[in-house]
Order: sequence, then structure tokens, then C-alpha cells
Amino acid sequence: MITLKTNPKFANTRIEHLYDCMKSQKHADVVFAVRNRSIFAHMVVLSGCSAFFENNLNQLSDIFSSFDDEVIDAVLKYCYIGEILIDETRLNKFMELANTLLIKNVTIEEKAPQYQTVDLSNCLEVLRLSYNPTAKKIAMDLTLENFLTLCKTSEFLRLPASTLAEILKSDNLNVSSEEDVFKSVKLWTDYDITNRKYKLLELLSSVRLTLLSIMFLTTEVMVYCYSSPECMINVNQAMQTVLINRQNSLQKDNYRKRSAKLAIVSSWSKSGVENTIDIYDKINNNWALSKDLGLNRWNYETVVVDDCILIIGGHNDAGPVNAVQYIDLKDGRKYGLNPLNLSRNLFAAAKLSQDSSTDVYAIGGAESWLKPMNTVERWNSKRRNWETNVAPLPVAVHSQAASVINGNIYVTGGYKLSEGKLKSIREVQKYSPQTNSWSYLTPMIENRRAHKSADINGKLYVVGGAKDITLSHIASVESYDLDADLWTLLCNLPSPRWGTVVRLFDNKLLFIGGHDEKTYLSDVLEYDVLNKKWCTLKSLSAARGGGDSILIPYNSVI
Repeated sequence: MITLKTNPKFANTRIEHLYDCMKSQKHADVVFAVRNRSIFAHMVVLSGCSAFFENNLNQLSDIFSSFDDEVIDAVLKYCYIGEILIDETRLNKFMELANTLLIKNVTIEEKAPQYQTVDLSNCLEVLRLSYNPTAKKIAMDLTLENFLTLCKTSEFLRLPASTLAEILKSDNLNVSSEEDVFKSVKLWTDYDITNRKYKLLELLSSVRLTLLSIMFLTTEVMVYCYSSPECMINVNQAMQTVLINRQNSLQKDNYRKRSAKLAIVSSWSKSGVENTIDIYDKINNNWALSKDLGLNRWNYETVVVDDCILIIGGHNDAGPVNAVQYIDLKDGRKYGLNPLNLSRNLFAAAKLSQDSSTDVYAIGGAESWLKPMNTVERWNSKRRNWETNVAPLPVAVHSQAASVINGNIYVTGGYKLSEGKLKSIREVQKYSPQTNSWSYLTPMIENRRAHKSADINGKLYVVGGAKDITLSHIASVESYDLDADLWTLLCNLPSPRWGTVVRLFDNKLLFIGGHDEKTYLSDVLEYDVLNKKWCTLKSLSAARGGGDSILIPYNSVI
């Protein structure tokens, strides 16, 4: 018997010939229809890689239709010549298809760097390069928690679209509003607009467009997506949903499912001045009393800007103050900012939008109890100072409320000085930042001061308050329809009260704390707008009133 040794390259040549036959559609005995494409192959080769091909032939076209051409071609090439050649960003999809088809012996060598530790300095790099599932989970958790910091880095701009979409889809994404999510998509796309504009539809699907305001959808999202008909379909559908929800009073507040906690910053309690924060954790359905803010003043206003609580003006033992401080929600430390130009007590503050670079307005207030103010100051977040070139209020008031709707400020009620006496009013003064001018709207139904207001689904709500110097508490809740220029009595609180916080939170219209004719209150009431029903929710940890409601990031140290 003669033994002949074959050329060692023969096997490889034979395999490559089969692969060439597949590509040139020769001797094929099976065809898969995928979208507008026909893929020719040889069953004897495919069945040698997985019995799935023989037993489930009629399902293959449907399975392939869920994957892009690059992934399909890479899997078929592996079946023929045992080689994987695919962009690292598509590797997870390759493995998903290979596992679905039960293809044998698919192994991936770890070519990415090995990471001894995963932290903020390298977590985006780990997401992009590592195949280690444990490291990637740690990196993803860090990314979700610190997204607003990481999206400003160069590493963020190098993320694959698929990884960015995975981040943006998470309920645990820690952002101050959905505006932050859209702006991150815009930032990533603009980095390489020529090549990345084709990924915009995929990323836009990860943005919860129905959590955006009508104004932001029209002025930001539609303008940016106008050149893409596919994207505009999504945007228009979101617009319709938001409009329907607004009409039904069902639109959710502008935050992610787990990304924000409701905080009540209060100035008064049964024991007097109380500079603490009550925080509601909706996951645990619990109110927790945070640490003392260490302030020696009261009647200040608070807003959240760029993960910081701004504490503006107020009153101390010596009288009204112009001090401005902020508390960093990431480390809990307190810092000083440039003061107001004028000391203000019993004033109103308004922030134009969720944008971290937005301006904050300090409106009216009191130099002393009998001296209401009509001046307005604006915090310029870029120059970090207070500007006075803002048109004054038509009517000088203190103890008023202010809310922002569609970029305009609505100031309701308050105390004005008339013939040497303070008188509560029902006037509504509207400020347009675009024209730097004020105008009057239809007055409220009742005179109010020491009340609260809120923007709920594009309508202005005012809650409770007092009528005159003897308090004379008010129980009614009014809503103002901007389009109809009409005030409507919505409901009555279970008891008259002033200083009650109103907030739409987790799709619930909440009325929190306040002061009735006898004492401070700790109750938290929910009102079902559609069914006109009240119910009582988890109470505050302590009775308090006259505070502000703010949303803070879920991972805040406060």
C-alpha cells in the first residue's frame, strides 16, 4: 500500500472554493430571502455547523430579517471558513445570531485591554472595547449614574451608536430631564455629522420624546431632525401624544422613571424656622429627612441648576438678605455665589427650562413688610452674576407665586400696597424674555397671597393661600387655560391652607404640607383630575409648609 501525503494547503483551498461558490451563487441548494436580498448557500456546509439549519429551514428567513447584512454575512462566512471578520461594535449582534442558530464552537479571543479596576476614568473605554461581561456591567452602572459628567468627554464621542442607544434606553439613566438625553444625541451626532446622521433614527428611538415639552419638541427636536423624514415621523407622533396627554392631564413630569427624587425645601415648621430637606424616594415609597442645610435665614427661594441647589435671598434676624449660595448635589458641599444686587424677602424665583445653562429670575419681593418691590434680577449662568436690565413688574408685589410655561413667566397674586395698606390681589402678570416686557392676563377667580403655583401639562395651577392680613385661608385650586385665557375652579383642598406645595410627580397631582388655620401639616394628598377624587399618600416625616418643590438626581448625596 502506498501512502501519499496531500498538500497541507488542500483543505483550505477546498473550503475557500466552497465559500467562493456561495458568493457567486454556484451549485447552491438553498436560498434565504432577507428583505430585498437573496442569499444562496449549500445545506451540506451549513448543516455541518449546526443541526438548526436542517431542522428549521423555514424559519431562517424570519430569523435573518432581525439582523443587518454585515452580521448575516459574517456568520455565513464563519460557517464556511471558520473566520470572523466584523467590526467590534457589531460583535454582540454576531454572537446573538450565532447563538440563535446554535452554531458550534464559536469562540472570541479577548483582544481588548484587561482592566484591573473600572472607574469613571475608563468606564466608557471599557464599554467600547471590553468583552468581559462583569467589567462591562460595572462600566454601564457607572455610566448611567454619571451620565451628565461623562457625556462631556471625548470618550463619549467615540462610543458606537449601538452602545449609546443601550445607555439611553435604560430606566436608570441619571439625567435632570429628557432634554439632557436629546442634547447628548445631538452632541454625539454633530461630532461626525456626515457619517453619523444615518444613525439618528436609531438613537432618537432611545429618547423618550413624550417626556419633552411641546416647546422643546418644536424649537429643538423638529429643527434638528427636519432633514430626516423617518425621524420626523417619530417626532410628530410624540407631539400628538403630548398634546393628547396635556388635554387629559396625564402627561408625566419631565424626568426618567428612576432618575429623580422629589425634594421639599422648607422654611417653617411647628418649631419655627427649619432649614431641612424632605426627600421622597418613590422606589421605596418613603419620605426621609435630610441633613440640616445650616442656613440662618428663611423665606429664600430654591432652584436646581446643573446638579446644584441655588439658595437665593430671604430674611434673617437683621432683615432681608441678598446672599446666594449653592449646594453641590454630588458632594453635599456648600459654596457662595455673587449676591443679588438688592436684598429680597418674600419674592418669587423662576427658572426658564431644564437646561443647565438656563437663566434664573428673582422677581419682586419685599424690602420690608410694607414695601413691595417691582424690580427683577436675572442670574446669567455664563457670566455668573446677577443682571438688572430686566423690565420691572407692572405691579410691585411680595408673597406672590411664579411659574414658567413655554418659556414665559407667570406671576400670580401677592400683596400690593394700596393707600398705605397691604392688599392681596388676583392679578396675573406675564413676562416674555424674548421681548423683555410684561403684560396683564385675565385675573384669577380669588385674591391670593402666600399660595403656590405650578405648570401642569401646559396649564397654570394655583393652590390655596390667604386673602388678607388676618390670613383667611383659602381651600380652592384654580387652573388657567392659556389658549382659552380662562380660569376654572378645579377643586377644593380638604381644608383651607397656605404654603401648600403642588407638583405633578410620577403621574400624580400632589399637594404637600402647608398650614391650615391651626397648625402646620404633614399630609400628602393626591388628586385624580379625571375622576375628581382625593386620596392620602405617605405623609412627610415632619409637618411643614411654605417650601419649594424641586427634582434632584437620583444619586444625590443630599
